[in-house]
Amino acid sequence: MEACLSDAVTLGIYRVFALTNTVAFFEHMGFVETSKDSLPQKVWSDCLNCPRFPDCDEIAMIMEL
Repeated sequence: MEACLSDAVTLGIYRVFALTNTVAFFEHMGFVETSKDSLPQKVWSDCLNCPRFPDCDEIAMIMEL
């Protein structure tokens, strides 16, 4: 996770997110829960192919770097 976050900063990406069922891990890393509606539209085009769509039970988590 540390390497991924470091790479994000190197690439000029200062807002990272995850969809997860492992909320405690991401909270420990500094992420906070957010609304799925706040995520980029690109996420939803990827989600269309998921067997869980549209009843996904994953939680959106976000971190501002």
